[in-house]
Amino acid sequence: MAGVLSALPAEVRILIRMKVAILRHSMTGGKAALMVVGGTLGLGLAAGTIWLSLVRTAHPTVVADLLAAVYLMWTLGWVAGPVWGGSSPLRADHFGLLSVPRRRLAVGLLGAAFVAVTAAVTLLAFLSLLVYAARLGPAAVLVAVPAVVLQLVFVVLLSRVVAVVFGVVAKSRTGAAFTGVLVAAMMVLAQSGWMVAVAIQVSGVLTTGFGPGFAGTVRAVPSGWGLVAVESAAQERWWWALGALAGLALLIVLLLLAWSRSLGTPRRARTTIRGSRGLAAAGRGLFAGRTGAVLRKELRTWWRDPLRTQTVFVPLAWALGTTLLPLTFGEKVLLPWAAPALAVMAGASAVNLYGQDGTALWLTLLTGSERADVRGRQLAYLLVFGPVTVAVAVVCTAWSGLAWAWPWVLALVPALLGGGAGLAVLMSVVALAPGPDAHKRPENPLEHGDTTGQANVMFWGGLLPAVPAATVLALGTVYDNAFLLWAGVPVGVATGVLLAWWLGRVASGRLRARGPELLLLMRTGRSSKPVVRIEVPKQGVWTSLVGWTLGSIALFPQGLVPLVFLLVGVDVKSWFLAMYLPGPYRLPVAAAMVLVGSWLYYIAIRAGLPKKRPVAPEDPSGEDAPRELESV
Repeated sequence: MAGVLSALPAEVRILIRMKVAILRHSMTGGKAALMVVGGTLGLGLAAGTIWLSLVRTAHPTVVADLLAAVYLMWTLGWVAGPVWGGSSPLRADHFGLLSVPRRRLAVGLLGAAFVAVTAAVTLLAFLSLLVYAARLGPAAVLVAVPAVVLQLVFVVLLSRVVAVVFGVVAKSRTGAAFTGVLVAAMMVLAQSGWMVAVAIQVSGVLTTGFGPGFAGTVRAVPSGWGLVAVESAAQERWWWALGALAGLALLIVLLLLAWSRSLGTPRRARTTIRGSRGLAAAGRGLFAGRTGAVLRKELRTWWRDPLRTQTVFVPLAWALGTTLLPLTFGEKVLLPWAAPALAVMAGASAVNLYGQDGTALWLTLLTGSERADVRGRQLAYLLVFGPVTVAVAVVCTAWSGLAWAWPWVLALVPALLGGGAGLAVLMSVVALAPGPDAHKRPENPLEHGDTTGQANVMFWGGLLPAVPAATVLALGTVYDNAFLLWAGVPVGVATGVLLAWWLGRVASGRLRARGPELLLLMRTGRSSKPVVRIEVPKQGVWTSLVGWTLGSIALFPQGLVPLVFLLVGVDVKSWFLAMYLPGPYRLPVAAAMVLVGSWLYYIAIRAGLPKKRPVAPEDPSGEDAPRELESV
């Protein structure tokens, strides 16, 4: 290792050592566990890519087409990586005061970028090109070696350039909407990527081969140029092979020049979205009074703030992507559930409304308008998500042609929307995640208050408002009683209205009682109460991780999904264990998987609970005290 480093330029050596030191000191506890889990999943995907290069099919070009498509997916993963995982620990602005030429700094940062688990996993995946070349002959292997290296450098450099581009476009509302769709697409692929495998299996392309359009497209993009070089070398078309490699090299140089040019630019000014002027405030109706004033302010914020734009597009794209994906293998069974899914995810996205506004909370506290503020935010939430949810409900349910789904949709949507309006403001008050003010937000659109835990709690808790209506609907379905089925609709409406009113009342009371503490939390990033450290044994952390991972696999893809397939008569095997068994054993095995997954979840939750009493630090104002975020 030392010999390899000594051959590199001085800047590269220094930045690589800095990156190694940062990773060594920061990857502890939960971060280390997440890195291990992510690395394990990445190794699984890389092993799958290598396995794909060894598959033998009836059609000779199927494997090459699939490899080109998989390389495109790896490249898109690197493109989306900066948005999903945040900025690199070594950023150019850290070296802004040093007199280092931009190109040398870019080369150094590029060298440090390879010191990462993601780069090692991607290199392993791209070695599949070498394995595939071995099947074609020695000439193909000779070309595959530089092709693998160039392909890896290309994706790493492309992710850095894309990160800069995202930092610029995400400041506008259009860029925020695009970022929201991209984040939702990654979530859909992460949770429902198996549907793509089912679609490929059902389409029969694994035996008949892909069409010329698909094969040409996945080879024409830069991610397929390495494969083109290998195939051309095997066919002794040397000019094509050299041209593909030269094209990749030229693209790398151009990306490096573009990235190095962006490193020296001064910090870009914030985008100011100006609204209309001179509009008279409405004096009556929904917009009258203190609540009406907050409602107008909130609607303008939802319209002008790029972060709010992203909050709208993530649940919309996630719900549509999840329910439309089965159309790839001809199934419409999930279409009616698009609107309920949108209502649930909307609450999970809007879980930090006060945190998104930053220290502007002092205006509410100073004027004593806590109740009006909470009610105004609830009304704005319903006006933003209500119409689009109703439109999705009508269009998708009618499109599905499933008449039995109408009572379910009409009952669940109001319950979930009303419950989400109440839970969103309550979670925003009781579990506020501090972040920078709007004018001090970082370049990465996802680097604001960390709401991962709150969003997970809100997602599963957001399903509870549907329980009363779902119970009535289930009874109506079991007894085939139309009156009970349609009685679920007023139950759902009443549940939504009651929860929105009651949870909003609790939230306003909580805001009135703890407002100054929340403002201190927003200003400094620390609570007025002593920080309590919850200590969980390492064995418990690992048990919890294994339980959550295996429990999710057992509960959803091996339990609930085949259970739904069996109930609606879908015969797709893919990787569903129950579908490979004889008929009488399918339902019991799927039900057993649901029980196993639930039991693993119980084990994971129990292992994650602290075995000792929480410990308060001796000196909260010591080195571990959170840094100042903002001052009013």
